[in-house]
Amino acid sequence: MRYTLEIQKLLLQTQNDSLHPREKANLLKEAIRIADENEDVEWATELRLDLIYELNLLSADAEEITVFSKILDDYENHKDVIKEDDLLWKYKWIWACTFDLPEIPMEQVKAIGEDYKTRILRNGYSLRSYYHRWSVECIWMRQYDKAKEYIDKMLNEKIDDQSCEACELNFMLDYYLETGQFDEAYSRAQPLINKQVTCYEANLRAYLKLSYYAQKAGKPEVAADMCARAEEALLGREKDEYLLLYLGLFIAYNIMTKPERGWEYAERCIGWSLRTNTLKKYRFSCDMVEALKYETRPEVSLSLPEEFPLYRPDGIYQVSELRNYFYQQAEELALRYDARNGNSGYMDRLKQLMSN
Repeated sequence: MRYTLEIQKLLLQTQNDSLHPREKANLLKEAIRIADENEDVEWATELRLDLIYELNLLSADAEEITVFSKILDDYENHKDVIKEDDLLWKYKWIWACTFDLPEIPMEQVKAIGEDYKTRILRNGYSLRSYYHRWSVECIWMRQYDKAKEYIDKMLNEKIDDQSCEACELNFMLDYYLETGQFDEAYSRAQPLINKQVTCYEANLRAYLKLSYYAQKAGKPEVAADMCARAEEALLGREKDEYLLLYLGLFIAYNIMTKPERGWEYAERCIGWSLRTNTLKKYRFSCDMVEALKYETRPEVSLSLPEEFPLYRPDGIYQVSELRNYFYQQAEELALRYDARNGNSGYMDRLKQLMSN
């Protein structure tokens, strides 16, 4: 059983907190290779589930789906050693990934959702997580009436081990914030703000977006409080590139109030945006279109990576050119999403930002 020692050595290396998720993913891939070579299906499955976690941090949607497909195949062939229940939490993530990739037809996305639904029901779970995912996606598509229907259905289902109350509440805030109900959102956010419910990132996500929306709602004191909480929660998370989805509006808030601080975050996030998934690239581009309208200077000095399409060795960038770059990127991606989704929600979001 020498191979088990080789795998254990690799897993011991993954415990190093200073490693980037990409480095941890590579170690896990090597461990999976060894487990597969030795036909240890049970351990290979555990390792693949761990790999999906690291790939999620890297926003590697397509690779996550490929890895999980192998897990499902192995489950069908080895039900004696693999429990379906152990796969369902990550299956929830994988279904979300299919929405994020506009090249996956909506018919296939729905079919995967129905398969997930079947599996959670036969393992004794409620439909709460199923309705939650649809509510999130309807908000992305600006189908707010449908989103509210799914939110109500979700709340009528029992909380179970497929649910995360903090994450549900965080995403529910988006419905109220995007429909102009800031006071309702802020009231509902209190359990997140006061950490009565917690999750690895849900509380931070709430602080980040409430900073922006509070400022827009004419409540600068609330915005400043949320900003302080966000800054504290961001300490030590400089490598967490998946936070790109939430940092864009925080950049907008800071450019409104403390431009130099906003650009510090923008420098970090623009680099991340070059290697993130399609959804995060679209949302970050939209958020930068919004953020840059608050910059009153015609040009700014930035340290950006050479692979950035507008890269300038002197570091001097025209704000109008930056905004146009992010608009064009968001537009191209919005059209792809809308074509797949069969509506105009993603483009409507961008148009609203330009008209305000």
